[in-house]
Amino acid sequence: MRTVAVIQARLGSTRLPGKVLYELAGLPMIAFMARRVRQISSLDELVLATGDGQQNDPLVEIAQDLGLPIFRGSEEDVLSRFLGAAEASSADIVVRLTGDCPLADSGVISQVLRYRDDNDLDYCTNVKPPSWPDGLDVSVFTIDTLRRAAKEADLPSEREHVVPWMWKMSSLEDGDLLKAGNVAAPEDFSAGRWTVDDARDYLMLRTLSDRMGPEVLLNAGWREIMDCLNENPEIAAINAGAVRDAGLAKSRLADNVVSVR
Repeated sequence: MRTVAVIQARLGSTRLPGKVLYELAGLPMIAFMARRVRQISSLDELVLATGDGQQNDPLVEIAQDLGLPIFRGSEEDVLSRFLGAAEASSADIVVRLTGDCPLADSGVISQVLRYRDDNDLDYCTNVKPPSWPDGLDVSVFTIDTLRRAAKEADLPSEREHVVPWMWKMSSLEDGDLLKAGNVAAPEDFSAGRWTVDDARDYLMLRTLSDRMGPEVLLNAGWREIMDCLNENPEIAAINAGAVRDAGLAKSRLADNVVSVR
């Protein structure tokens, strides 16, 4: 079984354009994230899946410098882009990651991978319901699950965000087509915001890096990061109170337009 992690990223963000190239701990954010994810021993490959527009060329150049395989596909139909990246890498098991989550944690990802494998699940995540800090999100699914989603998902939110169709078709959202599971955090840490969606989020991570030290942050596990934020609550306060999954909520407004046609 070949396990491939796919990071979806592009430079066309509306709220913080080019954010995945912003500097974090002395590296472009996408390079920082790739170094953290590559700590997972069970991964066979890490791939960047980006859009086919020319605006993403600087991101592709950095990925090439990192030695990352690159797949370029639809800017908007991320689900088809994800499938293309997974098939090009001959993946059997796919790990979905997003480039706006630079603190992706190798231990958490490995835990979700093991849970999926131990229970022979079609789909496994750690966000249904949310219990980890926003920014430690991960989904793991089989290539057959991804192929079926790409064939059958038709709502805008399902095409843009890759996994909502999998939620809907599993017990995570009252479906019965897919066998699915969720890995919860030791306690509810869901109020934490470690993702990068806007300038406040980026300022929080830059401040965290300054406090912990770039090399320490690069190699820190989620518990070390949590300890630092608990000891320095003014850092977490920088971006506190933001709405989780605002992009998905926006996409679901488009779902409503499609539904009434």
